[in-house]
Amino acid sequence: MAFDWSQFYEQQGGRGVRPTFASALEAWPGEPGTAIDLGCGDGVEARHLVTRGWRVLAIDSDPGVDERVRAGLTPEEQTRLEVRSAPFESLGDLPAADFVYAGFALPFCEADRFPYVWADIRDALRPGGLFAGELFGPHDTWFGRPRMNFHDRAGVTGMLTGMEVLHLAEDDRRGMSFEGPKHWHVFHIIARA
Repeated sequence: MAFDWSQFYEQQGGRGVRPTFASALEAWPGEPGTAIDLGCGDGVEARHLVTRGWRVLAIDSDPGVDERVRAGLTPEEQTRLEVRSAPFESLGDLPAADFVYAGFALPFCEADRFPYVWADIRDALRPGGLFAGELFGPHDTWFGRPRMNFHDRAGVTGMLTGMEVLHLAEDDRRGMSFEGPKHWHVFHIIARA
């Protein structure tokens, strides 16, 4: 099944930053640095970073990403923002970053490409840099869908080996999605390189 991301982003209009993102920023000890927002979608988190002095590379495959992410930013703020319209799993090496955020984006990476994307994220993080994002587990309603990947708790913990895990919460419950009711199985992660 193909998702209509443009329609999804329109429905998300007016939302605040996601809780995992907000908690990661609270854990950031220093001045604003360089961030990567993978699957930046509607641009809420990328704009939040830019307006607080971060330099941001925002990446999303949706063709309207540039206009959407830049909306409402001043010309000076836009100088700290680079937007790439491309699937993040096909980018290859990412630039060095202090913060990599992938809010509900990584599950939509093809399973055979995911290990390479995760390796690129780990390689991009500077020492002390933060990763924040979500992965989906095997109890999720969408488990088994093509062009997605899923991980159990042991797999998630293994992926975080060598990182300081600041937050790892497992959400396994019924709820709503943009498609209607579903069972969510989500790992919310904040980890320091």
